[in-house]
Amino acid sequence: MNWTYSERWNKLTERPMTPMTERKARSRHSTGQLYTAVPASDTQGSPALRVEIRWETEYAGVIFMDHYGRDELRYSFSVINGRLFLDGVRRYEYGNSLVRGGYANATYMESYDFTPDGVAHRTVESGADSSRESREMDVTLNWERIPEFGEYDSLMRRDREHP
Repeated sequence: MNWTYSERWNKLTERPMTPMTERKARSRHSTGQLYTAVPASDTQGSPALRVEIRWETEYAGVIFMDHYGRDELRYSFSVINGRLFLDGVRRYEYGNSLVRGGYANATYMESYDFTPDGVAHRTVESGADSSRESREMDVTLNWERIPEFGEYDSLMRRDREHP
């Protein structure tokens, strides 16, 4: 897959912020600095997803976007003992809203925060209502290898085993 790189993705303009060459992004990958990758074919409109890497804070994330450029599903990973651990999943819904990108407010958010020792915290926010629950679970499938530069396929799996 071909990628377009930038420092960040601007959700309001639905465009890359501070675009960069592959060489510059590769350098940021190796030094741990933040960069964002989006599939090259998606750069004219809102991409279907974006990958964020910031090894200096031991973070990687994949954000899947809907056809209005809004965050729909977010996977957050932390580096632990030389591997990536899926520590957070966030799902957003916008009801009947047609508002685009970063201007939209989610009407529903469901999140899962995982710990390596097998605890999952689930939070649901809907309007003014919020609920939280915790339980133990098997987090064996939450572990990933740290990807090489440009090889994000393992992170981009949308369908993952989670509650």
